[in-house]
Amino acid sequence: DLSPTQIVQFLDEVVPWGKQHVLLFKGPKGSIADWKSIEWLADHLKQHRLMKYLNATLPLALPEKMKISSIRQDRSRLRIMAVKRRDWWERASEYDDTSVTREGEDVMRRAFVHRINRSLVAFEWDLTANTAMLQISELPTGTKYEQVAHEFFELIKKWFNINLFQLLELSPAIKRLHELEEAKTGEVRSHGIDYRTLEGRRFTGQSASSGDSLLGEAETDAALAAIRSSGIGHIGNFYWLPREEGSPTVDGLDAEVHAIILASNNRISFTTPNGEGPIRYVLSRIRRHCA
Repeated sequence: DLSPTQIVQFLDEVVPWGKQHVLLFKGPKGSIADWKSIEWLADHLKQHRLMKYLNATLPLALPEKMKISSIRQDRSRLRIMAVKRRDWWERASEYDDTSVTREGEDVMRRAFVHRINRSLVAFEWDLTANTAMLQISELPTGTKYEQVAHEFFELIKKWFNINLFQLLELSPAIKRLHELEEAKTGEVRSHGIDYRTLEGRRFTGQSASSGDSLLGEAETDAALAAIRSSGIGHIGNFYWLPREEGSPTVDGLDAEVHAIILASNNRISFTTPNGEGPIRYVLSRIRRHCA
């Protein structure tokens, strides 16, 4: 038997590193010394009647409106988390049914499953590197993640000024990862790359399958290289490759990680659950290639 506390602790560890969309930020330009002080933070939260959230576990209950659930600080990181109930109807063809009317006419019943999701949003500020990220757990198709981010920032704006942070532009990472793979010194296998010209035209290349690289044919390689020189990275569909056998275990991955860089929206989509270590690693590499 599992207690509610054990369930919450498990969710706290697993959910933040599942399927998600991530926005990367540069930290404030001014001093951040106060935010590194646990005492100062506690006093700041008291002034805004938020002390009950300091180092709290995520609640198992699902609020109808987005609600702050936990604020954690350990001198090196500040992490603000919020939860919200999300429910929707999802098409499930395996439950479809057919029958006939009394008059012999065919009837088809199309099934939809009512899904309920514990939607998690987390803003994490690295107080050592002065960088930040916003994680939004994956939501139903059609969800506008920009609206979810806005909802979260509106929730915390009275005591946390997100305007001091600058959203990191991701398009340089697409170009750089493309260049490195072209030079055979890369860390990714490209499944698809999309460039946008200064006048808004799009040029897209895609490999035959997710297990094949986009690069490798002279004609398409030349076309991609030409458009890269004057275009802007729009979408990068990449598979980060695991470390080679015998390489140091301090850095790198044990398995492939699929991440799509959506530069037009300045966010990164992780299409499968990966765990904390792999996600942090890939995000650090993307950030480095944006420098």
